[in-house]
Amino acid sequence: MKDTGLVLNNAGQVLCMTGDELGIIENGAIRIRDGRIAEVSDHNLKPEPGEKEIDCQNCMVMPGFIDPHTHLVFGGWRAHEFEMRLTGKTYKEIAETGGGILSSVRATRQASEDQLFQSGMERIKEMITWGTTTVEIKSGYGLDTETELKMLRAIKRISENAPATVVPTFLGAHSVPEGSDKSDYVRLVVEEVIPRVAEENLARFCDVFCENFIFNADDSRRILEAGKKYGLVPKIHADEIESSGGAEIAAEVGAVSAAHLLRPSDQGLKAMAGAGVVAELLPGTCFFLKEDA
Repeated sequence: MKDTGLVLNNAGQVLCMTGDELGIIENGAIRIRDGRIAEVSDHNLKPEPGEKEIDCQNCMVMPGFIDPHTHLVFGGWRAHEFEMRLTGKTYKEIAETGGGILSSVRATRQASEDQLFQSGMERIKEMITWGTTTVEIKSGYGLDTETELKMLRAIKRISENAPATVVPTFLGAHSVPEGSDKSDYVRLVVEEVIPRVAEENLARFCDVFCENFIFNADDSRRILEAGKKYGLVPKIHADEIESSGGAEIAAEVGAVSAAHLLRPSDQGLKAMAGAGVVAELLPGTCFFLKEDA
C-alpha cells in the first residue's frame, strides 16, 4: 500500500511555536500528510491505513532550526587565526596581514567545484544532525567572476543533494581582492558578476559587507541596487566593526535583513524598524572578535 502519511507518537513534548508562546504540548503527537502537519494532539494518534508510525521515545518534537547566515562553502581552514585573536590581534590587523577573508579566498580559488561541493555536503550534514533544516549559504570567497560562480554552482549542487532547504546568497562584495582597486572591483561586481549570477539563476539574495574600510555606504547602496535590478533580494552585513551607515542602507534599499549590527546608530535601527528589516544577531562572531554586544 502506498505510504500516505506519517504519525509521530509518544513525544515527551511537542513544541508548536504558536504566536509569542512556545506552545508546549506534553505527551503529544503529530500527523503529517503530503509533507504538511495535518493534526497535533495531546495524546497518541492511531495511524490510518498507509501511514507510517514513528515512536518518538519521549523525545521533544519541534520545528527545524533555520540558519539565515552561513559561509558554509569555502576552501582552506583558519583555525590559527583564533589563536591570533586570543593574543590580542584585531580583525583589521589580521586582515591587513593577508589573513581573514583573503586567506579563505586564496584557498577557495585553488579548490575545484567538486571539492567545494563535497566539503559543503559534509558540513551541512553535520548541521542537519543538530536539527537545522533550512540553511542560507553565501558565496564571497572568490572575489572574481569565475570563482564566485564556482561557489554558487557548488551551493546549487548542495541544494539538490542535501536533505534540507538551501537558500543561496551572492556575496561577491565580501572584501576587495588583493591587488585590486576598490572602485574597479565594485564596477566588476555590478556590471559583470551580478548579471552572470542572475543569468544562471544561482542566487536568491545579494549581500554586501558594509564597513567603512571595506565597502562603504555608497558602495553598498550601488551593489544592492544593482542586484535588485536583476531580481536579487538585498541583504547586508551591517555595522559589525564600526558604525558605517549599514543599518540606514538596509532600510533605504528595502533589505530583507541586516546582519551583525554590533555598532549601529540609533537612527539606523529606527529606520530598519520602520522599513521592516529583520536584524540577524550573530553572537558567535562577538565571541570570536571579543567584542561587547
